Amino acid sequence: MPMLVLGVVLGLIVSPASAGIETLSLDGLPVLAQVVDSGSVQNKSVGDVWNTMKDLEPYTLAVSMLLVIALLFAGGLLRPGGFAKAGLRDITALPAVVFFFAAFVVLLAQSSGASLVGQFTWVNEQGYSDFQMRTIVSTVSYLLAMIAGFGMLFILRRSATTGDGLDNGFGVGFLDLPVGLGCFLLAFPFIRILGLLGEFAYTQTQGQRPDGIAHETLKIFTDNPNDPWVMVFVGGAIIGAPIVEELVFRVYVQGALLKWFKSPWLSIIFTSILFASIHRLSPQPVPWFALPTIFAVGLTCGVAYERTKRVGVPIMMHMCFNLLNVLIVMMSNADAAPAGV
Repeated sequence: MPMLVLGVVLGLIVSPASAGIETLSLDGLPVLAQVVDSGSVQNKSVGDVWNTMKDLEPYTLAVSMLLVIALLFAGGLLRPGGFAKAGLRDITALPAVVFFFAAFVVLLAQSSGASLVGQFTWVNEQGYSDFQMRTIVSTVSYLLAMIAGFGMLFILRRSATTGDGLDNGFGVGFLDLPVGLGCFLLAFPFIRILGLLGEFAYTQTQGQRPDGIAHETLKIFTDNPNDPWVMVFVGGAIIGAPIVEELVFRVYVQGALLKWFKSPWLSIIFTSILFASIHRLSPQPVPWFALPTIFAVGLTCGVAYERTKRVGVPIMMHMCFNLLNVLIVMMSNADAAPAGV
């Protein structure tokens, strides 16, 4: 039954893509027509299809959200004590300061990327541009942070193991990939709805719609879509950033707050607030209307992590979110691409 509901949700999420297909009614049930007016479809640009999808988006999100809420309630997650009934992570063997220390080690490793690159004089002698050097530093920083993050994860996992074998939430496996993808599909309606609320608040207060590209990385990709250095830079945002940020925020910071508050929901909410705040206060801050979206990503990743107790699940969800943003930018600018591509 959950897989059936998940399939329905997925169908509702992607259903706007079929907006150019005629819909008929058979015994009161909507079905897709077998005959499609190919002429009208050929005359539509990608931008026209995209605008049609945007028009249908609120309705699709509303129905999807209702189905997701029904599924989560049926599964017990939204009921009182839902986390406790599913089994809380056993981190009793570790004090909160250990989690904060692990987060500090990862951030320290990431910040040392620029210093490490600077030690190699031959890199500076290659005549790289400022952006190319920035890409190199960013890539090295992510690699160092991932090494430190997974190293601390290994240490914590060995230290937190107890005799009764309860899951401490430090496990990683290939099964995390499909589970994380499924969790992202369930979380997407909530993430997008909060994003629309942020855009609505901006429009009402500023008298104009916000810029559709809210992150600097996406702007760089839009300006230079065919530059291989840009592809490497964007690849770091899709792969490196989710790994590092989920290890720091979901595993370590959220773990420390779970020790303090003894409540999964409180630790998830406070970590999500901090997660969104950091994105606003970073050297390349996101606009304030994007904060609800980032908070929603943190909240859903936090819930999925506490529910599955698998590190790879929120990482996969975060990767899917970043990749989706890149794909949306590619689709929205598809009309500018060369003919035949």
